[in-house]
Amino acid sequence: MNLKISDVANYLSSTYTGDDTSINNIVIDSRDVTDGDLFLALPGQTYNGHDFITNAIDNGAKCIVYNKSHVINDRRVTTISVDDTILALGIIARKYKNKIGSPHTIAITGTNGKTTVTQLCESILKTSFETSTTIGNYNNQIGLPLSILNASKETKKCIYEHGASKLGDIKYLTSISEPNLTALLNVSEAHMESFINMDNLIKTKEEIFSHSNTTTVILNLDDKYYQQWKNININKNVVTISLHGNADYVLRRYSDYTYEVSTYGNTFEVDKKAIQNVLPINILFSIAISMESGASISDVIEGLGAFAGVKGRFYRFIAKNKSIVFDDSYNANPESMKAALNQFSQIDREKLFVMGDMGELGDKSYESHLMIFKLSKELGIKYLFYMGKYMKDAKSIFGKNCYTSNDMNKLIEYIKNTSNSQSAILIKASRFMNFDIIAQELK
Repeated sequence: MNLKISDVANYLSSTYTGDDTSINNIVIDSRDVTDGDLFLALPGQTYNGHDFITNAIDNGAKCIVYNKSHVINDRRVTTISVDDTILALGIIARKYKNKIGSPHTIAITGTNGKTTVTQLCESILKTSFETSTTIGNYNNQIGLPLSILNASKETKKCIYEHGASKLGDIKYLTSISEPNLTALLNVSEAHMESFINMDNLIKTKEEIFSHSNTTTVILNLDDKYYQQWKNININKNVVTISLHGNADYVLRRYSDYTYEVSTYGNTFEVDKKAIQNVLPINILFSIAISMESGASISDVIEGLGAFAGVKGRFYRFIAKNKSIVFDDSYNANPESMKAALNQFSQIDREKLFVMGDMGELGDKSYESHLMIFKLSKELGIKYLFYMGKYMKDAKSIFGKNCYTSNDMNKLIEYIKNTSNSQSAILIKASRFMNFDIIAQELK
């Protein structure tokens, strides 16, 4: 990292007690600490990092950053006390990014597709640039700073997703990432228990436009909020995308095997093979974001061709019984459910839908689940396998070939007994349902 303890103290407008030495990494899990690391003790709902300070020191930590309300009597280590270690982590990340040269930074948000678009952009941009991107699903006030701290002075392009569960979250994240280019993919109902209403959700997503560093914004011309978002960004360079035409970037189906992309007078084709399970709008967002960040047409073609997919996000694999499985078990909300089902319905196989509950929908939970049961039937899904709160409604609406159980092992047994080499299986639920276990059992 090329950081000293005195640098960190200076970033935090604080002082340190002990020796000033270089640190290797900034770590928040005491089990991951190795000799020469700085351990930053974070409070948490399940565990409090302050309870593991001694473990971190035993594992070789050279410095501890901790909340002032805590007391450290161990003199083996240098210490820095702060008012709030979570805020301190964000400050360190922002200052560190400036120290390594403030590389061009892309911020991506939206209800659906953030991770896929982020990883597609990284696949394209790393063809010609050193990149830093979101680690796993680290897109919140703790995860984003840790992703930034994974960059280096060689990094030229940073691509980070920005998540939110309440008003102000994304504004805070942009204060850390200081993005040059932003993209708002979409807004639909999610985390409604914390947002309360759609107005709060939309306002929060619009915070992605708030940082003074942002000069370019990518928007979907076909989105119902396009004009509203364009008006917010009247003083920025607004770049448009569309699946229909009359935009700066347009993507159309050229054949069964290729898409055609048109942009600024240039037209080129991209192979569908590696991206066949990605929504076309997400492919187009990634192309526009990457090219506006310096990628060439050849980078786009090569990067999309090398894309390996994102596990848990419509991730395709062949099951033991030779059925095709689409693992979309990472998360779910009504819009992502509809998008996945519409995409899945186009597959020319006998279709099985393995559905779990969608969380954090508040008083819209019941009607949202009933809507998905109905859509599954309308789209010609042959079998519905459902586990959740609305089993009677699932059976009533879907009718014949609806299997329900509160026992995941029984549900898995039903799926295995019903599917075969001619089947396609879609697995989708919110993360708390742990449907990734079902995907693993089918492999």
